[in-house]
Amino acid sequence: MTTPNRQTRQRLEEILLEREFEIPVGQGFGGTGGPGLYLEHLLGLKTSNIDVPDAGAWEVKFSSGNSLVTLFHKEALPRGQAMRYMIQNWGWIGRNGLQSFRHTICGESDQFEVVDDANEIRVRRLDGDDLVPHWPHDVLITAFARKLAKLILVRGTRRGGKVTYESAEYLSNAKTTQLIKSIVDGTICIDFDAYIRENGSIRNHGTKFRIKIDDLSSIYADQSTER
Repeated sequence: MTTPNRQTRQRLEEILLEREFEIPVGQGFGGTGGPGLYLEHLLGLKTSNIDVPDAGAWEVKFSSGNSLVTLFHKEALPRGQAMRYMIQNWGWIGRNGLQSFRHTICGESDQFEVVDDANEIRVRRLDGDDLVPHWPHDVLITAFARKLAKLILVRGTRRGGKVTYESAEYLSNAKTTQLIKSIVDGTICIDFDAYIRENGSIRNHGTKFRIKIDDLSSIYADQSTER
């Protein structure tokens, strides 16, 4: 079982000992992702949208246990067309008055199914469709292996403007060969979230590949916990 570098591990041990922190207001730590962003700040990490781990070889994630953990983002092919097609054909008018599409598929939903076909993951309508969002196997496996070969999962609780960091799990030796099967059987879910702006452009919050906390052990060979 490998562990992060001494500096990262030592700082994380200090955070777990202190446990409760006040989340600063107006410094980019608002919203549901605030506790995770603030954790990265406390660890001295620079956040970005690049598909590389946060702490050297290790990716850092926070979970309050109430939602799926996002593993990585990867837009479907044909790029741009797939998301617009999904919104225009299967979306609805959201609270903002704009055509929107938010939908999570764990293997199969009431409208779609995830299938493995010709070395690609495809999302198909249950009643048939003419445009199918898809991802080549190697694109997904590369995204997973590059960003999540090793994972630090910090569990905690948020209450108002405060967050308590309670424990850290170190997961390594990612089972990259298990990824495709896990997406097809619904262990890993595909989450769409986008809408069409008034000017006709797409506002895409990113197509996410997400998993339940308790299922992380199915895609990692090694795991240890620190409290």
